[in-house]
Amino acid sequence: MYKIIRAVCCYFPNRKECFKTAIEKILAESENYYIKACYERAELYSKADGRCITTVGDHYGDPSDALIDKNERFCVTVGCGYIVYLLRPPFEPYTYGNETARWYEGGRSADHTHYIEKVRQLSDDTIELTDENGNIDIIEIFA
Repeated sequence: MYKIIRAVCCYFPNRKECFKTAIEKILAESENYYIKACYERAELYSKADGRCITTVGDHYGDPSDALIDKNERFCVTVGCGYIVYLLRPPFEPYTYGNETARWYEGGRSADHTHYIEKVRQLSDDTIELTDENGNIDIIEIFA
């Protein structure tokens, strides 16, 4: 679902002058969270108060899909590659190229770019990624 909004950008949530008009797409929802795509970023929001919690992904050419684990332990954003972001405080914004225990990614290197269109959860710890050609990869989240 696309809609035009006026939103505070998630990179600088405390700056009042950061308001802008943007096209957003809600990619995934759970009981307590939702993920919005805006430009090339995927941002995690609180359903309780609508605030942007953090950036959970950044995909060249925009994110194409996302999911939030049914137990809200992790989320996955896809587009140019995939990013698995673990949902536990303290949250920190995703930044490309940084290695951290908060997230991991795949299919995003210069020598191996993988364009993923869909993601779905198969079990508590398993997801399915479908690329632009219909090829399917199965990923174990906590392997």
